Amino acid sequence: MKFTFVFILAVTGLLLFRCGVPTPDGASTDAIEVLEATRNKMLTTPTHQYRFTSFWDNRFASSTYTETMNITYSWLPDSDLGFGFYAAGKDSDILYDGKDKLKIDHIKRKVIRTTASEINKDAAYFANSMCFHGDPKALPESADVDRITDTIIAGKPLFMYVITLRTPSAGTPSKETIATREYYLDPENKVVDRIRNVSQTGEDTTQIIDYVFIDYAFSDDYHVFGAEDRVQSLAYREVSKAVDQKERRSGLIRPGARLHRADYTDINGKEQLIYGKAGEKTVVMFGFIGCGNCEYAFREMKKKKFAVRSNVDLVYSSPVDESFKLEGYLKKKGFPFTSFDKSSRMNDNFKVAGFPTFVLIDEQGVVEEVIDGYDQVVEEMLFVSRSN
Repeated sequence: MKFTFVFILAVTGLLLFRCGVPTPDGASTDAIEVLEATRNKMLTTPTHQYRFTSFWDNRFASSTYTETMNITYSWLPDSDLGFGFYAAGKDSDILYDGKDKLKIDHIKRKVIRTTASEINKDAAYFANSMCFHGDPKALPESADVDRITDTIIAGKPLFMYVITLRTPSAGTPSKETIATREYYLDPENKVVDRIRNVSQTGEDTTQIIDYVFIDYAFSDDYHVFGAEDRVQSLAYREVSKAVDQKERRSGLIRPGARLHRADYTDINGKEQLIYGKAGEKTVVMFGFIGCGNCEYAFREMKKKKFAVRSNVDLVYSSPVDESFKLEGYLKKKGFPFTSFDKSSRMNDNFKVAGFPTFVLIDEQGVVEEVIDGYDQVVEEMLFVSRSN
């Protein structure tokens, strides 16, 4: 009986040791070799590609956020910083060819160029970029790891390497802030499967960020970053960083402004042009469900059976409502024209603040009038025949 008890204790101790060790000193040779091999692969292979999705759970603000990007990264010996990359996201891309950086905005159809001289003023220019916040190249050395564990996620065996940093909380010195970073490595393919960042203040978890990596591809050739990477955006207008900042500070849409994007996806998933039809102008009504003044505008337009002038296209755009809600709402109002929900991102290009706002656009994409609220001017614009 005594022998059996001792045997059980021995097996239990072995299992505990296998599942988690307090320091890497007792970790298996395999785990250390996987870490070193993966670091070497990411830091020396000339070009690698991968797709990552980040999941942000900001518990201190009760908010969540998800971002997905495709990354092409190449070590470029002749570049200013020793590398180049192309990060392709949903609404925007970043292309760095080793000299200049291009931020490609697909919503505004604009390319913002930051020159090499501007970048080289800051040695850590790209350190806080979203595409490198969870960077599979930034793996720790084995000596810096606090704990190594083997685990299984979705049926895949992985090694987990943990680093923990403890500091006094800036706001509450009596509380300790704990930042934990976990790296999950695939021992078979020698790649980073995921990275998790956990922030705690005292006993409260304030933030959890998960980065999941898939679709790795490696090449021994250096990648030449340029037009072939950004075929879609070659027709976009290009501005300097200074001009972009001036445009962003310019505020709300005003008469005389020229729009640089005509195509948006409506609530039925179809692409529509809001200007460009010969001899026709467009009035965009910006509103949202629950807007009292919008209700008044709909009632007044319904009295006229929405019989707008033959040379005017009236469309509706909401910056906050989803398509399934908006469709039913506009049907009840009897609104018979094209409409756009928040996913169209139209308001990003117009920057209207009051609701409803009516924007008159000519066939060339030039804003002729911007009117807050529904009044006699809007009524004449929509229903009374006017000369050009």
